[in-house]
Amino acid sequence: MPAPPAMPTTIGAVSFRAVLVQLLGSVLIVLLMSGWAQAQSLPDDRRVAAVIQDYLEGSSYNRPEQLRRAFHPSARLYLSQGVSGMREVSVDQYVGGFTRNPGQFNGRFGRLISVQVEGSIATAKAEILVGKDQARFIDLFLLKKLGEDWQVISKTATRFQAPAHGRQVVLVVSNVTTMPGTQLSAGNSFAELIHAYSTFRDAGYGVQFVSPEGGAVPLAYIDTRDPEHTARIYDRDFMWALANTRKPEEVSAVDYAALMYIGGSAAMYGVADHAGLKSLAARIYEQQGGIVSAVCHGSAGLANLMLSDGTALVSGKRVTGYPDAFEDKRAPYYKTFPFSIEQRLRERDGLFRYGARNTSHVEIDGRLITGMNWQSTRDVVKAIIAQLEAPGPAEATTRNSTR
Repeated sequence: MPAPPAMPTTIGAVSFRAVLVQLLGSVLIVLLMSGWAQAQSLPDDRRVAAVIQDYLEGSSYNRPEQLRRAFHPSARLYLSQGVSGMREVSVDQYVGGFTRNPGQFNGRFGRLISVQVEGSIATAKAEILVGKDQARFIDLFLLKKLGEDWQVISKTATRFQAPAHGRQVVLVVSNVTTMPGTQLSAGNSFAELIHAYSTFRDAGYGVQFVSPEGGAVPLAYIDTRDPEHTARIYDRDFMWALANTRKPEEVSAVDYAALMYIGGSAAMYGVADHAGLKSLAARIYEQQGGIVSAVCHGSAGLANLMLSDGTALVSGKRVTGYPDAFEDKRAPYYKTFPFSIEQRLRERDGLFRYGARNTSHVEIDGRLITGMNWQSTRDVVKAIIAQLEAPGPAEATTRNSTR
C-alpha cells in the first residue's frame, strides 16, 4: 500500500500496541506505569466503562434507577455554582434532577473519553454536550471496586461554551491488521483519522470511533516529523479512543448526525460486508436524515451499502474514492483487495469521479459526501459541517477538477 506522497517518512500499518513500541520507545514504560496500556486489567476497564455508561444513559434519558446504579449510596458530587463557586450534592439530590419525563431523551449527548484503572481504584472521564444550553461538560469520576462491583464514589465537572447544535458524529475504522493471505500489514490512515477528528472537534462536534469488532485498531502512515501527528500520539484521550473503539451494536443511530468511513488499507477488509456497520450507516442516512461520507479507501465501505428499498446508496449519485488510476495493480497489496473501489461503485450505478493526483477532491451529492484521498479529509469534514449547519436541499457539487 503506497504511503501518502506528502509524508516521506512513514511507519507501516501495525497494531496499536506495536505503534507505541516503535514510536515512543522508552517512553512506553512511563505510559504503562500511568495506566495508558491496561491489558492486564481489561475486564476491570470494561466494568468501569459499563458503570459510566449507566451514568451517561441514565442522565440522558431520564432513567433515575439506571443513573443511581452507577453511584455508591454515599458518593458525593461536586458541581459548579456560579462563575467560580462549587456546591456539594448527594446521590439522591443529583438523581432527583432526572425524574421528569421518565425514559425520554433530554438533550444530553454523552460519551466516555477515557478510563484508567489502578488496582481497586479507577478514574474515568466523560464528555456531555447540551446543545440547548450551548454547553460542553467534562466530567471526572473517581471509582472504587467493592467486592466485584465498581461504583462511582465522587464526581466533579467543568463547563465550557459550545455550539448550540450539540451534535455527534461517528468515524468508522477497521480492525484488520494483516492483508489476507500475506504478511503485509494493514492499517487505518493516521492522517485521515487526525484530520477528521480535529476538524470535527474544532467545530464543537463529539466524535465516536466504531469498528466491526470494537477495541483496538491498527494505525498506518504515522509521520513523527509532522507536529500534528506527534501531538496526537501523545494525546492520551485520542489514543485511548482508538484502543477502545465501540462495536456498531453498542451505539445508536439516533445519537449521530453523520457517519464517515476512514481510509487506509485496512478499510478494504471487514467493513464493506459488516451487517452492523451497514445497518448503522443506513439508519443514520434514512431514519435520521444524516450524512454518510467516506474518504480515500474508506469509500470501500459504500460498496455494498443498501437502502431499505434495496437500492444502493450510491446509485445515481456522484461519488469518489481512491481511483484505479492511482493504484499499483502489480503490487502484492493490491492483489489482496477483495474488489476495486472504483469498479464496485460504478457497478452500483455510482457516478464515480476523481481529480488530479495528490490534490484534494471532494464530491457532494445531497447527503453523500466523499473525498478522493487523504489530502481531501479536511475538505470532506468541512463540507459535512457546512451542510449540517445550513440545513436545506443540497445540490450535487464537485470541488477541484474531475475527469
